[in-house]
Amino acid sequence: MSSSSLSSLQLRIISALVLAPIAIGATYLGGAYFALFLAIATAAMSFEWCRASFLKHKPSYITLITIWLLLALYFGFEGYNQNALAAVLICAVGVIALTWFRREEREWKGAFLGPIYIGVPVLSLLSIRGDAEIGFSLTIFLFFIVWATDIGAYFAGRSIGGPKIAPSISPNKTWAGLIGGMIAAAFVAVLLNVYLLQLDVVPWLVAGTGAVLAVVAQIGDFAESAWKRHFGIKDASNLIPGHGGVLDRLDGVLFVAPALYMIKTLVGF
Repeated sequence: MSSSSLSSLQLRIISALVLAPIAIGATYLGGAYFALFLAIATAAMSFEWCRASFLKHKPSYITLITIWLLLALYFGFEGYNQNALAAVLICAVGVIALTWFRREEREWKGAFLGPIYIGVPVLSLLSIRGDAEIGFSLTIFLFFIVWATDIGAYFAGRSIGGPKIAPSISPNKTWAGLIGGMIAAAFVAVLLNVYLLQLDVVPWLVAGTGAVLAVVAQIGDFAESAWKRHFGIKDASNLIPGHGGVLDRLDGVLFVAPALYMIKTLVGF
């Protein structure tokens, strides 16, 4: 490993050691503290999305998307879930209207996906944590599954290598890395169920859920990579040293949160 890559890895570790306790602390406190944590992340992700997706009038797009998504978050926090989802959809429609009907420019027509890409996962996280009985444990479960996937994929990919999954989108992602991430997530899922969730579910089913969520997290990684490649950028921003932007750090969470929310709703735990 070169000195530059070692330095980058060290920077990533230091940033993770700072950010992880903040995320866990906000999750533990719950309520307004967790909502504030999500609000800050939402504002940062809205900024990053607009920064890359638009050539002109960036401040107006940033203001529009941020205000509407924070309004959606407020509705979700107050328990008005239908209003929260409606605010996300209205924001997306507003972006469509602006990008299609502004005569002086033709911005990226896919930009309307931003409010949905950010808003739905944020509302899913808020809803999961809002469960009085299992909200804290399930949110911690979500974070650790994504982190385990990232760590397992990183080290398996680096040590084993092998065929790439989709080199045109993410040239460093390998099948070995995917399998390593799935194994790590499955192992962590079983441990978390034994010592934290304590659900009356057979271990193989918990492990399978962890592995499936690892695949979902990797799909989120590919989706964000495809978005960045479309605009020819390496990172969403440089807000987090060693990690790039908030979208870069939460790419897996943004896909796993809605998936876990749907599992929770269907299973009823």
